[in-house]
Amino acid sequence: MPTTPHPTRGVAPCDRCGAQIRWATETGTGRRMPLNALPSPMGGYAAHTTAAGGLVVRELTRDRAEPEYLEWKAVAHWSSCAAPAGQRPPSVPRARPARRRPTVQPPLWGTGGTGRR
Repeated sequence: MPTTPHPTRGVAPCDRCGAQIRWATETGTGRRMPLNALPSPMGGYAAHTTAAGGLVVRELTRDRAEPEYLEWKAVAHWSSCAAPAGQRPPSVPRARPARRRPTVQPPLWGTGGTGRR
């Protein structure tokens, strides 16, 4: 009984071509993988939503060639991305910005120097 995903929940634009994609986690490797937002009968992957709201995907193999209960066929976005082949996504900064140290408020006048009454 194949199902279809929610039309807008979990959908984001591709950084390279702007197409609508969904990010899923591969069951075997645990890596993140972009999928086209809409299901496709030509897809080589079976995706389903977990109880926590995450999207999990597995490759369709010879043993399990069809989507199972609550799964739908999906296409990996990198195989259908319309961006030019040489174009790279915008670079993401590797390091986090420096954290600001918390400031200490000076004591209030007339409170004895502790700041508390």
